Amino acid sequence: MKVLFASPRLPYPPIKGDQLRAYNQLKGLKSLGHEVHLISFGTENSIPYELQQLCKEVTVVPFKKTEAVKNMFTGLFKGWPLQMSLYHSHEMHQALTKAASQYEFDIVHHQLVRLFPYHSSIRHLPNVIDFVDSISLNLNRTIHMKKSLANPILRWEARNVHKMEQLASYHYDAGVFISDVDKNNVSLNRNTLTSIANGVDLDYFSYQKQLTNHNNLIFVGNMSYAPNREGVKYFIHNIYPLIKERRKDFTFYIVGRNPTKDLLRLCEKYENIVVTGEVEDVREYLWKSKLFVCPLKMGAGLQNKVLEAMSCGTPVITTSIVNDPIGGKHGKNIVVCDQDKEFADAVVRLLADMPQLEGMRKEARSFVENNFQWKHLNEQLVELYRRTINNKRESQHLSNTKKRLV
Repeated sequence: MKVLFASPRLPYPPIKGDQLRAYNQLKGLKSLGHEVHLISFGTENSIPYELQQLCKEVTVVPFKKTEAVKNMFTGLFKGWPLQMSLYHSHEMHQALTKAASQYEFDIVHHQLVRLFPYHSSIRHLPNVIDFVDSISLNLNRTIHMKKSLANPILRWEARNVHKMEQLASYHYDAGVFISDVDKNNVSLNRNTLTSIANGVDLDYFSYQKQLTNHNNLIFVGNMSYAPNREGVKYFIHNIYPLIKERRKDFTFYIVGRNPTKDLLRLCEKYENIVVTGEVEDVREYLWKSKLFVCPLKMGAGLQNKVLEAMSCGTPVITTSIVNDPIGGKHGKNIVVCDQDKEFADAVVRLLADMPQLEGMRKEARSFVENNFQWKHLNEQLVELYRRTINNKRESQHLSNTKKRLV
């Protein structure tokens, strides 16, 4: 199968969630014997070697910040959400049009609703959009969780993004989301939409043979991402003090790139909170932690960090917003708490209950092995491609038959 794969940013290095997903999809397509031509926005002068190894051809369309800002203001007058206007580019349209006419692609894969404006250049070919998360769901949760002067702008953006998500779900031949929660936020009754989760590198995030004796709590995440940053700050303000009242012999590690100045200032007040920033190997911190706490109150999609912790055998306490897309079973392979006191009580109880922690982490590893292997998930993606191609052919055949009859 020959695939035209388009993304709004290069999938390497796989730092952010959409990059991780695209990179592993490219790896999967390559391993399953398919030929991929990648077109992506980028600021890099050279194409990463890793992508050259996975793709037959890589085309990088320059992403110019000055042009993006100009497009943003133009898009406001057209009623476009910022997610789309920032990525409006004649060069991208030309690159996709040229590729679609130059090669006989079996399927076109667009990543994120940001690329919806380019659908017209490839609509004659079987096409799929990977929404990944529902961006409008993420925005609405942010508005609900945090009072801000920016909320009116976020509401405007959320409404417009939701409209574009719905339009895209109708215009593309098929669509995929990272979870049913995200899919159902856009459409409950579109049979062309499905969900395919992210996977975990089970060999890399290997299972620790023995749970650490150190009472370390850990959170892992990119701190430039607002749901991560606000979730950690909420934990420190509202849950951490409740734990500290009953236990003092623990350390809370906040691991991840780009910790903000306000977060660093907040954590400086506490001796047993450690902000590491970016680390060379996050597994070392996961293996040395007794509990992974993920107290997110906003955001959307699937939290890869939770799956990676479960894969490593680090027991997880989290919220419903995080667990609902994952589908973990409370008390068996994960602990789900939405109230502050409930969350703190669970941390205190589990730190003193090694038998339950051992049972949870074994179940968690099995759960990830059974549901989140990239190989199986990429096979689902290829099967979606095949269904889309067949449906397109049948639709075109039916259309041609009607024309002949007329």
